[in-house]
Amino acid sequence: MNPEKKRLLLLWAVVICLGVTSFLIYQGKNVKAQYLRAPLQKLDLRLGLWHGVGPDVDLDERTLGLLKPSDFLLRDYVNPRGQNIAVFLAYFGLQEEGRIIHSPRHCLPGSGWQISSRKQIDIPGNNGPYKVNHLIITNELQKLSVLYWYQGRGSIEANEYKERINLLLDGLTLKRSDGALVRLTMVVDPMNPNHLKDLISLAKPLIPALNRLMPPAGPTQGS
Repeated sequence: MNPEKKRLLLLWAVVICLGVTSFLIYQGKNVKAQYLRAPLQKLDLRLGLWHGVGPDVDLDERTLGLLKPSDFLLRDYVNPRGQNIAVFLAYFGLQEEGRIIHSPRHCLPGSGWQISSRKQIDIPGNNGPYKVNHLIITNELQKLSVLYWYQGRGSIEANEYKERINLLLDGLTLKRSDGALVRLTMVVDPMNPNHLKDLISLAKPLIPALNRLMPPAGPTQGS
């Protein structure tokens, strides 16, 4: 990518972020909090060939203080071959200044992880395919394969800047700003070259299962 195009994309990113921030500050009072139909802990234990194993993991107070989610879930799922995927869900019933979904792409480097590969892939679905992000991240000798996306208000989005635009538009038209970050993480094992296929095989049933817990699409509840 040439420097001029890079500067233009950066400028648009800044404009989008400023627009969303301004909306959250000045129009946030008109946006109504949305509540899950059931806690995230009620997510199906059986998702395709994957089975949840417990107990669910708690987050430390510092992490919770930084994220400020309305609800969260951190659970391991295993398949019949013994492969393990960590599923992390963070739901925000009302995104506002100081309480908004953070992109893993920006948070991971601050935690010591380096992104060595990044692309978008398709997840099959009844209303899909859905675009999601795939990262390969490294930290010294550790290597992880990660899928993540933004889910809520009836949509699935991979691009954080498009999600910010959608957040602004939905706040204006639907009076809601709820949403969830979904992240699936798997250790890259040299003996298992199919880590991406494994992630996709869990993501496919996870998307509709999470939709069943989240608020229905459409205008704000009670409006």
